[in-house]
Amino acid sequence: MADSDVEADGNTEVLRREIAEVHGAATRTANAMGTLTSSLKEVMVRQEKLERGLNLSSFVAYIIFTALLAGGFYLLYRSRVGQLVTDRDAAVRARDEAVADAQAARRDVATRDQAARKANDFWQLVVAGKRQDAIARYPEVIGENLTPTEQQVFKDAVAKARADIVDQSFVAGVEAFKGEQWRRASIEMKKALAYEDDTPRAGQMRYYLGVALVKQGDYQEGGRQLEQALAAGVERNVGIDARFQLATALEMQKQADRARAEYLKFADAHPNHYFAGYARKKAYELSQAQRAPASPYSSGKPANQP
Repeated sequence: MADSDVEADGNTEVLRREIAEVHGAATRTANAMGTLTSSLKEVMVRQEKLERGLNLSSFVAYIIFTALLAGGFYLLYRSRVGQLVTDRDAAVRARDEAVADAQAARRDVATRDQAARKANDFWQLVVAGKRQDAIARYPEVIGENLTPTEQQVFKDAVAKARADIVDQSFVAGVEAFKGEQWRRASIEMKKALAYEDDTPRAGQMRYYLGVALVKQGDYQEGGRQLEQALAAGVERNVGIDARFQLATALEMQKQADRARAEYLKFADAHPNHYFAGYARKKAYELSQAQRAPASPYSSGKPANQP
């Protein structure tokens, strides 16, 4: 009995120690679990804070990205709009230039057509021998849009027409002058001078015209034509008596001093001319007439010329 009790007590002690160890282990486990729970709570709190921070950062990043994207699209839009506006303005300018070119081309065509019509009408006058009409139309035609060749051809045609008229009128006038057809001579010489008034031959024309006018009683215009003929040197060719004829015209205009001077100039320059003696006589008579107003020459009509 005693041994059994001792053995039982021993077992009880062993059990008690084991229970104590199990209880200690359970306590330690509980403490570890508490510590682990606290750690897990802290980890969860940190995770929540981190997630909130990440969410905020993501939102901010999204806002920034959206703003950058919108800005990029806006800049692209502005750039594209600017290019489109530039292209539109260029297209409008090109259209306006094309319209202006087309209008200018139409005007050029119309101008050229008008010039062609006038040129053809002018040339028909030349071909038909209507010289005076062609010459009259020339200033109008030459101002049109003609080619250089047309301009030169028309210029030559007008020059020839002028020369033909002058030649014909001059020959006809000289013929009439020689036949003492004073009116016809003056008409022909006036026609010739209308187309040629600044050449050496124009001096001859003025001589014939001046004499013809004096013979018709137009002393003022006849004297003017004779003065121009003398200035052109007509005395050296066909108009040897031009100064004598001028003196006659001046006498008839009652310009006695000038008439006397011209008579004497003529007689001195051409002492062998058959009018020379008569010219000296007329100069003397004019001198005497100035001293004696009752002279027959006061009537304004001289004695008959030789």
